[in-house]
This record gives sequence, structure tokens and C-alpha cells, in this order.
Amino acid sequence: MMSPIYFAYQFLLSKRMPVMLLALLLVQYSIAQTDSVFKMTKESGHFFCQTTLNGVNAKVMMETGVPGLMMSEAFYEAHKDSLNLDVKESDEKIRHITGFRHVKYTAQARMQIGDAIFEGPVKILQEENAITLPLHMLHHPSDSSAIVWLDLSRLQFRVCSRDRLQNLTRKASVWSLTYTQYGMPVVTTPLSIKAAGHRIDITGQFIVDLGNGSLLFLNRYDAEVDKLMSDSRVHLIDIHDNRRGKTYSQAFRVDKLTICDRTYHDDTVGVTTFKGLEGCGMLGLKFFTMPVVFDFDENKLYLCK
Repeated sequence: MMSPIYFAYQFLLSKRMPVMLLALLLVQYSIAQTDSVFKMTKESGHFFCQTTLNGVNAKVMMETGVPGLMMSEAFYEAHKDSLNLDVKESDEKIRHITGFRHVKYTAQARMQIGDAIFEGPVKILQEENAITLPLHMLHHPSDSSAIVWLDLSRLQFRVCSRDRLQNLTRKASVWSLTYTQYGMPVVTTPLSIKAAGHRIDITGQFIVDLGNGSLLFLNRYDAEVDKLMSDSRVHLIDIHDNRRGKTYSQAFRVDKLTICDRTYHDDTVGVTTFKGLEGCGMLGLKFFTMPVVFDFDENKLYLCK
């Protein structure tokens, strides 16, 4: 099959266009079709990539469970001329599984992230060391599409143009996305768990949280989840934060878990209480056993085969 570039070439030749102009148009067309590719590394259960933020070299962690691009105050102060952010002082606090993070400055920004574009809130934190990059706020430079193809097995994600979507999502199952008040993507799905000879079934909203290294965390702030955890005979064990000397969550073993029609065996589910965060829980990195495509413009999640 002839490529679109071939037909564009023949059309432009028929119009007797100058060779230099023809070459320039074809190069621009080729660039428009190119994905913005990010290579990742896996460290301590999380995924990072080495990229640039407005030309500044930075190592960033992939996220969807955060309300914006987050960086440390030290990184911002060291590179604020290049970052060129119009910051405002803030007293906001962001809830993390191990406690709260204090936001010193906030900004609304459009920034160059590698070959892609970030557009959204920026949070500059007092205590944070890592830079976290929300995939749902990335856009393709040619058409501003917010489409991300993610393949953890290949240690790669791509920010794609709109015309790439059909080829990427053939034979994929499709799930609708909504968003929390903080802009984090949410999928509504049945959940079935078999554990310790018992079965738990629930249908609810689950935040897609790429900063969560586990398969699933359930949120006891949701009344139905709390009732299931209280009434069931599933044995919960405490998970400790040794640095802070306190328990920050619980967990239990599952024999079988099915969510979004994907089934997992012999794994662990976390249980915590995120007050004020809507939804039954958070889907983590272990869910993404196969490639996925996020179309954040059309609010779709494609689970590929």
C-alpha cells in the first residue's frame, strides 16, 4: 500500500511546485506524523525518564495520580530563569499515601517537555525530591492531541498525533474516562476479588495512578469499600513507614482479582483511607501488563491485546 507521503509527493509534483518548497512541505508533514518518544527506566517500582523541561535536563517520574507537574523548590530555584514560570505563593497541601506535601509556589504553565508539550498546573513543593510528570497533561506538538501510548514492557511511552489513534487501538477494549476534581483520570468498572475463600464484588470509580507501584489500592473513605472491608473475613496486615515510625496503610493477599475485564492471580491489594478523594480506589502500575492508549481529549482508555 502506498504511504500518504507518496500521494502527497505526487500531488505536489502535479502542481509543479519548486523543489525546495516541495522538500520543506514533505519534511513538515513527516514531522507532524512523528510520535514524541520517551524511553523509561524502572527504579524501586516506579518509572522514570531522562528528558528536558524548557531545555533543562531533568529526571522525571511518570504519573497520572497527581494534580500537576510537581518539582522541588531546590530544582525550581536552580533553574527558574529557564523554566520561566509565573509563580504565586501557596499554602496548598497535597495528600500523599505517606502524608501531606506542602506546596510553596504554584503556576499555570505551557512548557516544552522533550519533544512534547506540557500544559497545566505546576506545583513547587518544599519537601519533594523527585519531579513528577502527569501524562494526562501532555500534548503532541503538531496538533495538540493529548494521546499517550504506554508500554511498560518496552520501557517506553509516546505522545501521539490524532491520526495515529486508529492504528494504535485496533482490537483494543475501550473504557470511558472521567476525572477527579484535581484532574486525575478515573475509570468506572466492576471489581471482583477472591481472597481467603471469600468473594468481594463492587462496581465503582478507580483513579488510574501510575505513581502507585502496586496492582490496586482500595479507599476506605468510600462507604461501600469500608463496609466490605469491615464485614469480610479478609485478614488485613499493617504496612509501616519506618522513616516516620507509623502505619500508613494495610494490605491483604488475593487469590484472584478481575478489574476492567483483566484478571490477576496471587497478588496483594492495598487498603488505605484517602479522605476527600472520591472513588473506590486507585489502579496502579501492575495493572498495565499490556500496552494501553489514553485518549485524554475524547476521555477514552484503550486496553490493547
